[in-house]
Amino acid sequence: MNVSRPEPDFIRCQRRFAEQIRNPELSLPEGIEARRMQVYVELFFNNIAGFLEGAFPVYRSLCDDPFWQAEIRRFMQEYGSKSPLFRDLALAYRDYVENTRRPQPEDPPFLQELLHYEWVELALDIAEEDPFMDWPPATINPDQLLREHPVVSPLAWSFGYQWPVHRINSSFCPDQPAEQPSWLLVYRNREDKVKFIELNALSARLLWLLNETPDLSGARALELIADELPQIPRETIIQGGLDLMQQFMRDDILLGTHPAGNPTPAGR
Repeated sequence: MNVSRPEPDFIRCQRRFAEQIRNPELSLPEGIEARRMQVYVELFFNNIAGFLEGAFPVYRSLCDDPFWQAEIRRFMQEYGSKSPLFRDLALAYRDYVENTRRPQPEDPPFLQELLHYEWVELALDIAEEDPFMDWPPATINPDQLLREHPVVSPLAWSFGYQWPVHRINSSFCPDQPAEQPSWLLVYRNREDKVKFIELNALSARLLWLLNETPDLSGARALELIADELPQIPRETIIQGGLDLMQQFMRDDILLGTHPAGNPTPAGR
């Protein structure tokens, strides 16, 4: 027969202390002076609020101060974070909004996509991968980009959004999604700088093909895109795609090339 043991006093005191930090409207824990308790209440609240403001500056700019303070307090009271790492707080807040939080009347319709877009910059900035150690700077000529497989950096992430999240600010808050999705590339270069690029149909499809098919030559990828977009002259796609790959090499979006399984020459 299993008999549950009573919770040790020090654990019970710690739990009660944490509850007070989350909800200062509770009556004070026994034996704790109000002034001292207030120091911890403000310290935790201000640290969490400051970190989330830094992680989601655009969203913060859309919130007035009373709403933002109430939002931080709701997050502290309603969400149970599992990670001890402060850097995971932004992801925890996203998870809270997407899965736990009750919608608020003030919520913009693009809230979840905006939070994701802003979180990506932080996530990429702290990503531990460093592919540049294995791929030193190299001069890759156009023929090599076409003949071999151009390797996309694992620090280059592309996303599609229904809302123009990269344009939203306190002066531009759309109430309807755009007619066409926004395709954005976020990447970290050799200097550890995070940058954003708005993609078009050609660049988005090219990166997807190179990422998903590791034996595809650059030329073959462009041939496939040309087949999919017959309304655009074939030569325009081939030349435009080659120019893109050269620019991606300069921006550290492409790391280099390796032998392809189908090095078909561009053009027919």
